[in-house]
Amino acid sequence: MAIGVRSSVGLLALVLGGTGLPAAAQESGNSVTPAFQLSANASIVSDYRFRGISLSGKDPAIQGGIDLSHDSGLFIGTWASSIANSGGSNTELDLYGGYGGSVAGIDYSVTALTYVYPGGHSVNYFEVLGSASTRLGTGSVGLDMGWVPRQDNFGGDNIYLAAKGQVPLGSIPASLFGHVGYENGDVYFRKWDWEAGLSYATGPLTASLSYVDTNYSGVDEAGRFARAGVVASLTASF
Repeated sequence: MAIGVRSSVGLLALVLGGTGLPAAAQESGNSVTPAFQLSANASIVSDYRFRGISLSGKDPAIQGGIDLSHDSGLFIGTWASSIANSGGSNTELDLYGGYGGSVAGIDYSVTALTYVYPGGHSVNYFEVLGSASTRLGTGSVGLDMGWVPRQDNFGGDNIYLAAKGQVPLGSIPASLFGHVGYENGDVYFRKWDWEAGLSYATGPLTASLSYVDTNYSGVDEAGRFARAGVVASLTASF
């Protein structure tokens, strides 16, 4: 999932590894960090939740992505997941690019992202994402924002805002994480979602278990898929 755009509720809980591309050059006997970095990930989740709503019909999903970044801060990537039927499609494919950096101790990124549903009808759309985080003690806190402008498949703007946090558990490679998000606009009206969980990393593998819920109680299918649930995931990063 590349920049963590579409994790279980998009908390960036799963960290991607990186390998150099091309191979590092040698200069005066010392290894030089390559300008480009390539990373990939593959996951299985018990329920694919996006901003509190299950997009896999509360069934397991298989996911994976590839990212290419440059030391200038520019990056591009793609990420995909199996989903429940959406306009005739059972696959979500995310295509994105953006820029990230750090200033005054704040890590930030701005991403342009297109959600594509192969074989689906009138379901593809575009979103602009922003993210900022900083260290707080041994952990970190941050803010995420998503803006979907008016387009063919949206009658009006849609805004998503979320506050997030992560705290490591001492010397073991485990962390507590959580977030609270608010969405309002063409998709959902004043919807809140929240998540709290635990992640554990060993080598290239990261496992997580979290509780996810929303205040959405619509009578449609989305209302059923917005009810509270426990999400387990296992991700391998390369």
